[in-house]
Amino acid sequence: MNRLTRVASLLLGLVLAASSIAADSDPNVGSGRLKVHCSKASAFVSIQVEHERRIGNVVLEIRDGQGRVIYREEGKALTGELVRRLDKGQLPRGKHSLSVHARDLDLVEEFTIE
Repeated sequence: MNRLTRVASLLLGLVLAASSIAADSDPNVGSGRLKVHCSKASAFVSIQVEHERRIGNVVLEIRDGQGRVIYREEGKALTGELVRRLDKGQLPRGKHSLSVHARDLDLVEEFTIE
């Protein structure tokens, strides 16, 4: 192997190692969890967002089956957990999707109000 080939192999190895490290440190991979609980017996929709770090500025949106925003909340979570309870009586029945957007989070969960 000549010197140029060895240098090229070394550089390729460094690039592959750096891309592997970058993929492992991606904060969006497995770092957050969203739970929505909406039982028929309860008058509330319970929302729980968990993140391994402080969540920070966050936007919660509930969309109906046609994609229209029926609830939107913006705020700031100073911890790694955010809990909300919404009155089901204020939301229409049917299938909905909840999306949570923050600096390190982009989560979506579907639920049904009966």
